Amino acid sequence: MNIVEEVLLIIGLLMFPYGIYEIWKGSGDKQTKIIVIGISVILYIVETILALK
Repeated sequence: MNIVEEVLLIIGLLMFPYGIYEIWKGSGDKQTKIIVIGISVILYIVETILALK
């Protein structure tokens, strides 16, 4: 893993909880928020796996 990937992974790790918080406090129904949060979690897991390979 090169330095750019490491920096982006760390920034993503630090910003992830704030992004989830912003989704949760935003307007919209609960079902939509849960779907968007689920997609965000899955995409972050995929990003982490690909960065660590």
